[in-house]
Amino acid sequence: MKVPIDKVATVDLEAPVPSAYEARFKGVTRWLVWCKHCREWHSHGPEPGHREAHCSDRGSPYWKAGYNLAFAGKWRDRPRTRDG
Repeated sequence: MKVPIDKVATVDLEAPVPSAYEARFKGVTRWLVWCKHCREWHSHGPEPGHREAHCSDRGSPYWKAGYNLAFAGKWRDRPRTRDG
């Protein structure tokens, strides 16, 4: 079920909520989400709310439901692991 959070954005109450890290590339701010399913960083505009996933793994739960972006901090503060 999608719920409006402002005039344009919604949150899908049934979608997962991965952490999004803010980064700037050539003057453009993006939020990056690590996808544990396709093992890639997905880039989105810097606003909270529901997004269609850019996942290449059709078996991923993100593929069907998308996800809700949750700001988790700056890019430099992201956890550094083998998987992201």
